[in-house]
Amino acid sequence: MIGRRGFLGAAGAFTTVAGRAAREDARPPVQARDIGEEKMRFGVLSDIHITTTKQQPYFEKALRKLDAWKVDGVLACGDLADYGLEQQLQLVADSWFKVFPGGKSSDGRKVENLMHYGDHDTAQAYWDLPIARKAWPSAEERKRGIMFEGDRKAAWERCFKEPWAPIQLKTVKGYDFVLSHFTRGGPDNKYGHFMPGLKEFFSAHRFDSSKPFFCSQHRVPRGTVLGPSAADLDDGKSGAIYSRYPNLIAFCGHCHISCSSEKNIWQGAFTCVQVPSLCYCCTMGGRENGYCTKDRTPPSPPKPVKTMLQHPSGRTHQGMLCIVHEKAVVLRRWEFQYDRQMGPDWVIPISSFALAPAEKPFSYDRRTQTDPVPQFAAGAKIKISETTGKDRTGVEHEMIAVEFPPANNPRANDYEVTVELRQGDIERVLAQKRVFSPRYMYGEDMETEPVKCLFTREEVPKGWTVRYVACPVNAFGVKGSPIATAFAT
Repeated sequence: MIGRRGFLGAAGAFTTVAGRAAREDARPPVQARDIGEEKMRFGVLSDIHITTTKQQPYFEKALRKLDAWKVDGVLACGDLADYGLEQQLQLVADSWFKVFPGGKSSDGRKVENLMHYGDHDTAQAYWDLPIARKAWPSAEERKRGIMFEGDRKAAWERCFKEPWAPIQLKTVKGYDFVLSHFTRGGPDNKYGHFMPGLKEFFSAHRFDSSKPFFCSQHRVPRGTVLGPSAADLDDGKSGAIYSRYPNLIAFCGHCHISCSSEKNIWQGAFTCVQVPSLCYCCTMGGRENGYCTKDRTPPSPPKPVKTMLQHPSGRTHQGMLCIVHEKAVVLRRWEFQYDRQMGPDWVIPISSFALAPAEKPFSYDRRTQTDPVPQFAAGAKIKISETTGKDRTGVEHEMIAVEFPPANNPRANDYEVTVELRQGDIERVLAQKRVFSPRYMYGEDMETEPVKCLFTREEVPKGWTVRYVACPVNAFGVKGSPIATAFAT
C-alpha cells in the first residue's frame, strides 16, 4: 500500500493506507508520489438541495474551498434544487456566479459548470409545501417555476446562461465528461430509472482509451457501488453501457451515504463512486444509531433507541476533490463544515483499468481480502453504566449503556456489540447490535468521542450472568480483535 510499496510494485498498492501509524507519514503531497504530472482537477458534489436562501451559505462555502483548491470544474450529481422550482435553481446559480463570476475563478481561470439535474430538480409535487409557500407566497409564481420536463431546458438556460441538453458532453483540459440530466416520465420511465438516449449518445461519440473519462448521473448504477443496499437503483442499462469502457469513472449521488464509508468506491468493468450529499448525509441501514431514510428496522418491541449522527445543526456537508495525474486519479474525501479530510485518499492507478475486474484495487471482493482491519488501542476497555432512555415510540426503559473508545488503527466503519449469557457450562449470545461511532460522519481526526450502545432491561434482565463484547468492523464486514468485560451477575 502507499507508503509501503512504490507505484511499480502492484496496482493494489493504490488503495487506502493501512493503520494510523502508517497514515501519519503516508500523506505527502500527491505530487510527491510516483503518479506523474498533474493534468486537471475538479470538485465533486451531489445532493445540494437548495430550498431557500438558508442553504446558500454551505454551498458557497464548499465552492470557495474548491476555488482555493484551484479546480478546473465543479461536477454535481443532481438534486441542485430541493422542490423542483426554478426559484431554487436560481439560488444555486446565484451562489455559483457569486463565487465564480462569469464562470471564472478568483485568479481568473475558467471553471467549467459540470452540474446536472437530479430527481428533486424535476419534482412536480413539492411546489406547494409550507416552506415554498413561505418563501414564495404567490401560488402562480410557484407554479410557473416548476421545472418538469418541458420547462427544465428553459429554466437551466435562464439561470446558468448556457445551452442545455438532456445528455451533454463537456471537455475540460482534454478530459471528457458525459453529464446525464435526470429524466422521468415517458414510456417505461415513470420514476426515472434510466436516461433515454444514453445508448445512442455513446454510439455517436468516441472516447480516448488511453486516459480516463468521466460520467455523471443521479441514481446509482445497479450492481455497482454500495451493492444491493443502495436506495432507488437505476434499471442497470447505464452500467451495461459503461461496462464497455474500462477507463470510465462514473459518479452518482441520490443515496447521501457518508464518504467515511469505504464502500463509496467500486471497481468492476468500470469504476463507480457514490458522492455524499452536500446538504445532509445518511448511513447504511441496520445500525441502532444510524440515520437512514430507507431503514426498515423490525417493529418488534422494545424498539431500539435511535440517535441522529449529524451535526447539531442537522447537517454534515461532504464532497470530494478529484485530481487527475498522468498515472493515477486521486479522490480526496472532505467534510466542509469543519474543513476536515474524511479518510485516506483513494488513488486509482490508470494501469488498473486494464486489469480483470476482480483484480482491480477497488474491487469489493479484493478489498474484503486486502483492506486493513480496524483494531482497538492497547488497553482499551468497556465501561458499563445504568441509565434510562426512550425508544423510538417514546416509551421509557431502564437501559444499560455499553461504552468504549473508538478504534482508530485504522478507523472502524462500525462496531458489533454483543451481550453473552453464561448459564452453567453454556455460553451463548443473548443480544447483539451494530452501532456507528458518534463521529462517523466527521473528519477522521475528529474520531475521539466514546462509542455507546444501549440495551434495555427487557433485553438484559437483572440477575443474569453476562459479559459485554465490542468488536470493530470494517466496511466489508471483516472484524478486528474484540475487547470484553468479565462475566458478572
